[in-house]
Amino acid sequence: MIPEDPAPRVTTDAPGKLYLLGEYAVVEPGRQAVLVAVDRRVTVQLRDLEETGLLESPHAPDPTPVTWRHGAGGPSFSEEGQGYYRYVRAAITVVETWRAESGLAPRHYGLRITSGLDDAVSGAKFGLGSSAAVTVAVVGAVAAAYGLDPTPEQVYRLALMATVMVTTLTSGGDLAASALGGWVHYASPDRQAVADMLARDGVSRTLRAPWPGLRLEPALPAGTPLPVRLAIGWTGTPADTPELVGAVRRTARIPQHLLQRSDAAVTAFRAALRAADVEAAGKAVEAARAVLAELSALRGTVIETPHLRVLCETAAAHGWAAKSSGAGGGDCGIALAARETDPGRLGAAWSAAGIRPLDLAVAPEGLRVRRTREEEQPMSRGAAA
Repeated sequence: MIPEDPAPRVTTDAPGKLYLLGEYAVVEPGRQAVLVAVDRRVTVQLRDLEETGLLESPHAPDPTPVTWRHGAGGPSFSEEGQGYYRYVRAAITVVETWRAESGLAPRHYGLRITSGLDDAVSGAKFGLGSSAAVTVAVVGAVAAAYGLDPTPEQVYRLALMATVMVTTLTSGGDLAASALGGWVHYASPDRQAVADMLARDGVSRTLRAPWPGLRLEPALPAGTPLPVRLAIGWTGTPADTPELVGAVRRTARIPQHLLQRSDAAVTAFRAALRAADVEAAGKAVEAARAVLAELSALRGTVIETPHLRVLCETAAAHGWAAKSSGAGGGDCGIALAARETDPGRLGAAWSAAGIRPLDLAVAPEGLRVRRTREEEQPMSRGAAA
């Protein structure tokens, strides 16, 4: 176990996410999506250790901590294969490589990871992007421990490098929302190209290099009033995002006409937000839902389940525009209406229909870093041990 210490040297937390539009199209490089960060977070506490690093989490299936040590080829972990800590291991490896390339001496530390993304009572998963939030929070904690201060975009890039060490299937949009916070307009880079660049050029050069297709910015300029209200409902059924996205892509790539319509819906939605045009924003949400319906029929994969259909139809009956969020197949749906709309009536109608309204708000901040204990001595520069 990581020794008890009331003052860990670094504490970070990163929010979960929800997709609003573009969730399947954004898997293709250069295609767009809009996401929001939500106010449930993953927390990482980092404490200095002497000779061996540790990873632990009360959420892990096996309570035994994973140990790790610095080696000639980078960090070496006691846990092998694609286990619970696979994204954590990758995040540590990427930041430790960046540290070595920056000429900083290595150190060992323990990471304790806790999550507030799931239901506190039942442990049910809402589909808020726990893997991404963990990856972003670990990147932030390890970087802070070495005095490296990546920008939000650099945090996203480091987290995506870690993610492509595990899989190139994910778009990285969830990482963008966790790193930046708020409402995020995102277009994905070519993840295989990023993985190839990382293997060939290392972390530092990949961090600085152009990533063709990448777009990462707030969906609204800072300080712009938000004209819409967002409501989130949960179907009670978890979904397997990698499996659903993989099932769609294994059949064939998404047709160009659907990719173009998805991008058009994202562009229209962003323009509507900036123009405070609630009606146009709702039409963009409905257009995005129609794209998903056609994709589902074309591929024979269920995206909008019967429960999600009830969520959407109930919302529409109360004047909200709604659709599934993320991969679908369960998890959450979202609904939007004018800012002044009372969400209570929709929440009651959802509850009566077996949909659980979630008490979630948009998190304006992405990754947060707190150095909770000052360094006893400055870190030395030199070759990695």
